[in-house]
Amino acid sequence: MTHFLRRVAFLILISISQLDCKKPSLVSFEENGFYGFKDTKGKIIITPQYEVVNDFNEKGVAFAFGKEGWICIDSDNKNLLNSFAFDNGPDIPSDGMSRYAENGKIGFHDSACKKIIEAKYDFAYPFENGFSIVCNGCTSIKTGEHSEIQGGNYGVIDQKGKTIVEIEYDSILSIDPGEKIIEVIKAGIKKQINIP
Repeated sequence: MTHFLRRVAFLILISISQLDCKKPSLVSFEENGFYGFKDTKGKIIITPQYEVVNDFNEKGVAFAFGKEGWICIDSDNKNLLNSFAFDNGPDIPSDGMSRYAENGKIGFHDSACKKIIEAKYDFAYPFENGFSIVCNGCTSIKTGEHSEIQGGNYGVIDQKGKTIVEIEYDSILSIDPGEKIIEVIKAGIKKQINIP
């Protein structure tokens, strides 16, 4: 390869890598009891308006708590989604997915706050080993500081949102990804379903 072609290839490589660079990270600051974000030069980018904020992650989003509860924002302060509140904060990621709430239903998003699974369940448990137990017709009942999910019909979905077990069972007793078996109960009768 000639020196000229090597130089052109190098410049193309540099240009491509610069396209993939993230915006400079924002730093939180407090003013009169509210939090906002400044850029690395100290310029205010998001005015103080939140009661609590988390730092921006490597995907360029942050969680902030304000009038709308826990929300996920981008560097332009656009509300990307309302996080499912868990233990006084935004939902904790599990298997690379977190829950969000929309119109009283639960769905899942990735670390960039991109909605991956539509919010269409009355409740959904965190993903574990690639599966989530979901329910419809169930309700959350306060039990002291915590809540308990009661009633409804239960099923299982995978990380693409595909229904693995129809939402028609009284309970999902266990999921064994190694043995590829899900144990369910309906009308007092236990049975095993093979994971496809």
